[in-house]
Amino acid sequence: MLSRTAQQILLDASPLCRFADRQLLSELRTYLGERAHITREVERELLRLSARREFRQLAGHLTAQGAVAKVQGKWPKRTKPLPDSLKSEFATLLALKRAVGAHEWAHAGEIATVLMATQRQADLVIIDDDWGSDLAAKRYGLTVMSTARLAIEMVVAGALSEDEGFQVFDSATPAGVGRERFETALRRLRR
Repeated sequence: MLSRTAQQILLDASPLCRFADRQLLSELRTYLGERAHITREVERELLRLSARREFRQLAGHLTAQGAVAKVQGKWPKRTKPLPDSLKSEFATLLALKRAVGAHEWAHAGEIATVLMATQRQADLVIIDDDWGSDLAAKRYGLTVMSTARLAIEMVVAGALSEDEGFQVFDSATPAGVGRERFETALRRLRR
């Protein structure tokens, strides 16, 4: 299971939001531990989103004032800023997304995550956005995993119960995918 063996993992905002929304961020933290990293751009997005009721759990992990952060330290750790050698490519990709009608910072987190994963030679990128996933896998040859797959791997590893895993899986997949596909994926991975 790749999520269990990868030594360096870069996360986009989506997996953290999906686990926070289900009040399962501590389980994700325990499972990924110090192997998990986020970029400054993802951290900014998460801090902004932590003001929303469903994502309040994020603040306790991201800020030094939260109860969890005081005890266990900030998580996930933030990478260093993008090196100068990648800033031009970041700006180009960001402008490309802006040109197709997205807001000014749309996809900044995905772009920074992919570029930093390339720079750090990360073992795994966990990202749900289709465009960001394609960018990582097809353009940069990175190994990519969705939040839905991560939830399944965590169930198989005993880090989540089946019900908890399905909650995350269901939130990370399109409407109608459902429990049957979740169960099928679990059976395949357990073989």
